[in-house]
Amino acid sequence: MKNKKFLIIGVIVLVITLVIILLVRRERNVNVYTYPDSLVVSNHTDHKNVDTYSQIIINKIYNYDTVNLNVFYTPKDYSTDEIDVAGFIQKNPFVPHTYIIFMKKGGLSISIKKFLSHELIHLQQMEIGDLIQLQNQTKMVYLNDTIDLFQIPYDQRPYEKDASIKENGILKSLNHLLYSK
Repeated sequence: MKNKKFLIIGVIVLVITLVIILLVRRERNVNVYTYPDSLVVSNHTDHKNVDTYSQIIINKIYNYDTVNLNVFYTPKDYSTDEIDVAGFIQKNPFVPHTYIIFMKKGGLSISIKKFLSHELIHLQQMEIGDLIQLQNQTKMVYLNDTIDLFQIPYDQRPYEKDASIKENGILKSLNHLLYSK
């Protein structure tokens, strides 16, 4: 009985040690990049790598050198019983290439890298002019088609469908840029 207990404890210690080694090794092998001073990402959340992930997607995947992005938590009263908002991006209509991403505090149902991959697709859609946020913020124009946000469900909006299709490719490119030699 005593030997079985020691065996179980030994296996648990071994598994924990392997997990720690893999995490430390992966963290140590993260590639480091430099960015132009005109690419500014300010992270106002507890997620420590939001700025790094965003900079890689914006600069290394989309090749944008001039973007100002702030990432905040979504205000607590933004979600309702009917709608649970995971996050969204807004373009500043008065300052070119300036955006804010709001994200739900207390955990996303997806990884932070996947969330940013999705939201930064919308940044790219806005940068190239495919997606336009109208001033009243209840309508969007995507590829010259006006979408009423109160009439079209989230998963039926064409710009969201486009982002959903592309997000795994962006995520794969992000991981490749982060961890490849």
